[in-house]
Amino acid sequence: MSGSRSGFVTFRPRARLLKLLGSELISDDVVAITELVKNSHDADASRVAISFRNVSSSEGEITISDDGCGMDLDGLLTGWMEPAGSSKRSKSTTMTRGGRRVLGEKGVGRFAADKLGSRLELVTRARGSAHEVCAAFDWDLFDSDTRMLSDVRNRWESRPARTLAGSGTRLVISGLRAAWTERAFRRLSMRLSRLKSPFMGRDRFSIEVESTDFPEYSGEVAGDFLERSPYRLELTYDGARMAVLLNGKQRASPVPDQLTAARCGPVNVRLHAFDLETEAIARIGPRMETRAWLREWSGISVYRDGFRVWPYGEPHDDWLRLDQRRVNNPVVCLSNNQVVGFVEIGLDANPELRDQTNREGLIHNEALEDLRRLVLHALHLLEVERQRVRHPVSRGAPPRPKVTESSAIVARLQGVAGTATGRLGQELKRLTRDLGDWIGREEVDRARFTQGYSDLATIGHVSIGLAQGLQPVLDELREDTVRLLRNEEESPVARRLLSRLDLVDGQVGLLAKISSAGALRRRAIDVLAEIDSTRELLMPLLAARDGDITVKGEQGGVLRAEVNPHSLQRVLFILTENTLDWVPRGRPPRIEISTRADLETCDIVVSDNGPGIDRSIAEQVFVPLFSMKDGGRGMGLALARNLLEQHGGDISLIQDGRRRGAAFRIRLPRKLARATRHGVQSVAHMG
Repeated sequence: MSGSRSGFVTFRPRARLLKLLGSELISDDVVAITELVKNSHDADASRVAISFRNVSSSEGEITISDDGCGMDLDGLLTGWMEPAGSSKRSKSTTMTRGGRRVLGEKGVGRFAADKLGSRLELVTRARGSAHEVCAAFDWDLFDSDTRMLSDVRNRWESRPARTLAGSGTRLVISGLRAAWTERAFRRLSMRLSRLKSPFMGRDRFSIEVESTDFPEYSGEVAGDFLERSPYRLELTYDGARMAVLLNGKQRASPVPDQLTAARCGPVNVRLHAFDLETEAIARIGPRMETRAWLREWSGISVYRDGFRVWPYGEPHDDWLRLDQRRVNNPVVCLSNNQVVGFVEIGLDANPELRDQTNREGLIHNEALEDLRRLVLHALHLLEVERQRVRHPVSRGAPPRPKVTESSAIVARLQGVAGTATGRLGQELKRLTRDLGDWIGREEVDRARFTQGYSDLATIGHVSIGLAQGLQPVLDELREDTVRLLRNEEESPVARRLLSRLDLVDGQVGLLAKISSAGALRRRAIDVLAEIDSTRELLMPLLAARDGDITVKGEQGGVLRAEVNPHSLQRVLFILTENTLDWVPRGRPPRIEISTRADLETCDIVVSDNGPGIDRSIAEQVFVPLFSMKDGGRGMGLALARNLLEQHGGDISLIQDGRRRGAAFRIRLPRKLARATRHGVQSVAHMG
């Protein structure tokens, strides 16, 4: 080479760069208006007015005015005119002077005006200033392949205030790029009404709309009907503890295992749920108006520092897959169109929940998945409360009669009631209506029972087959691992593998034992011996978490009771499963089983070291499909009670205030003939 040269070079952006940025970051006209409203919020405005004049044609005009802090000439020239910078915050803070969190992060929201129209006239007046600053922009000048960004000149003027009476900013957008339709106005109205979080409290920020084309959308945007919802939940999670208000009442709610170290950080959740039956809708407001409102508002929205993160909660954005949950469990789960929800996060409190660059959702990461789990947990608590309200359990209620040929019976009664007159006729008609309503509830309950039992029966049948197929595979794996250990005496990996295989083998063996066919007929059993045998079966489940079962009872004599031993094993298995579900990860589960007896019954008390069961749901825990566990089927305790009742026994929840965890009492009928052989005195001693 004859010589070399070196130096520095800078980027020389073409004018079209701003057009490309605007088109990529602002997806449509509704998003553009929303971004400009956010700018008014960041200017500490208490009011923003949006005026639409003849916007159904391209000759229309959109004006956005606020009473915020405004800008002086320096603010316009060195702040607003710097793309990708923010004129509303300093380098040292992310809060406005009025104490609001700044919503504008990318410094490109100003190009939303380009999305709406080809021309922009800006008038702004700073607080305490007698002058206002004007600037005019022709966005089409930037749409050039030859001009450099620095070649496009935009005129400004500083003059004595004559347009603005006080501080604030007014944007006049003309040369509209698209005609506005009623559908667009409906979307805008819904979006603006849900833009503000219900958590904003006393931070007054009103949004007003005026339209000559669609005057029915004029006025201050606001939401209705929320406080009339029949089911309401507020959940506060501070990153370690959880507080829950259900329909205004404080409820205990331990933090689920999967959320004990949630990456999402502190979150507030507020949910409102609605029943869609005609009578339920009518109790909220006019049926057509209420349904129309619910169609627009349904969904669970996310808010950061008081303002909405789009598109969560939009009518067709089922980001939590609620409709799929509803398909899997239609009796219990709420669908997306039955819930209006608000999730509050913050930039400081939730730094890992970050916006995508296009402003359409949060970045998909572990923090977002934890946020999903947290909101679904809150929804599950609300669904449990809804089931409690819709299907109350009456203690000591008489047995329900079987419903046979229900439709025919009601039809015949209606015919009889129609022929009667006077007070008798009125009473018959009332009784017929009550009977029809009762039969309807019975059919719903039967559907719930059938669904729950059918699902579990199917799962049980499949599990038995899997257990039988897994056992020979586990045997082969153990033989291979033992052979590996013989060849490599110091192989920690192989030893760990053998230890894990022993745990899995024990659990598969438990499944095979629990699911083994046994005669349904009850017989006399040695209660303590059966409990000890079951304890050995359950230990592989507990050993995986360093847990244990302690059995307390008289060892000198034989305590006999009448029950099918397979049924008792299965009940103890269900209670152990519940303990493993509810004792937090990191705490070894501890179960204590104690026995006592009198002349007629034998009591088995099973208690654990979990969080216990709140009194508010005590009467619901045996109801089929009722569960406080995320993803729970709510059938375990219902099956346990059913199994014991088949053999003349029972199970109940103990809430005497002396136990910290959950405690259940299993009551079995005694085998008196065998008991008297050991003497009444020993039985009494056992008690």
